[in-house]
Amino acid sequence: MRLFRRASAWLLVLALALVLMPRGRAAASGVYFTAANDQLLDLNGETMPFLSNGMLYVPNTVFQGTDLGVSFARNYGMHLALLYTAQTDLRFDLENQSAWDKLGNQYDTYAIERGDCVFFPLDVVCRHFGLDWSFTQTANAPLIRITTSGAVLNTEEFTSAAATQMENYYNAYQRQLEEQTADTRPAPADPVIPPVQTGEGQQVRLLITGRDTEATAELLALLENAQVQATFLLDTEAMEDGDLVRGIASGGHAIALAAEGETARAVESELRRGRELLWETGCLWLELVWYGGEDDISGLLEEMGCGRVRAELDLQSTGLGSASRARRLLTSIERHGGEEVSVHLGDDRGCLRGLEVLLRELAEAGCPVSPWRLQNAG
Repeated sequence: MRLFRRASAWLLVLALALVLMPRGRAAASGVYFTAANDQLLDLNGETMPFLSNGMLYVPNTVFQGTDLGVSFARNYGMHLALLYTAQTDLRFDLENQSAWDKLGNQYDTYAIERGDCVFFPLDVVCRHFGLDWSFTQTANAPLIRITTSGAVLNTEEFTSAAATQMENYYNAYQRQLEEQTADTRPAPADPVIPPVQTGEGQQVRLLITGRDTEATAELLALLENAQVQATFLLDTEAMEDGDLVRGIASGGHAIALAAEGETARAVESELRRGRELLWETGCLWLELVWYGGEDDISGLLEEMGCGRVRAELDLQSTGLGSASRARRLLTSIERHGGEEVSVHLGDDRGCLRGLEVLLRELAEAGCPVSPWRLQNAG
């Protein structure tokens, strides 16, 4: 009798363990429901969450068109995916499987790309952005629900309210599986970004004001041939040109806001508008600002997580309109000394005649050319 009771107890423990281990059961079927607050999301194979190395991954669609307050953006040319709010972000290098935030903090996690969808580690993302998530077994499949303080229903209430909808979704998904044929064709490779030139000598950062799409396109071709990247300064009007923004970003070049406001308050308005436009046109996070005014904007830049781009050599008034002027600039760069020097070449059209010569001279002098990044900004 004692042996029977002991066996019964172990069977009960085992049964409870199976009930409380929804991950294993979900992994076997491979089907998950997802919900954002009180919204049940579509159920389909392309955006189906999955387990990897014991972690749940959810698709970028969870953050698109929902009220979680976290937005998604992607830069195909640079193999980057971004989750962000106005205060913080998480950046994922899909090619090198790394993650960091706008402050440079590194995270021991990564995102996974499947087809045209990016999947993010659920627990890491929720902890970073202050979201809650739950895992509930339903009649058909487990439910992954991500919530904010704005959720009206608790998980039990939501599961009950959405039961019929989940049943319909599940049946439709099963019919879809029966009808569809697997497409095993590999996804097209992303374009390769030319590497930044390396060498010995002064580090040179070239700043160019971008105003004209055609002129900038010619400059981009010259920079690509030289295998270097520059930094383009765009005002908010230029940032509305999606072709211009995407053309610059696809070559791995940096983009900075060319702020024109005379006061810090005006610059703040430009910065917020510029950040909004860069997301819309190029899926880029604005973090660099060029400002020629006299107001102190250091507090504003710190608050917005941005850095200020500066130039030790400024050719805005003269441009780079000839080969002889390009050679004189190289002499000025060499005389400047120091490990790094930043040069403002003026606007895009004014650079066309001299840039090719300058790039060739810099290469022969062993001066590497690279774009500004946040860690370089003052």
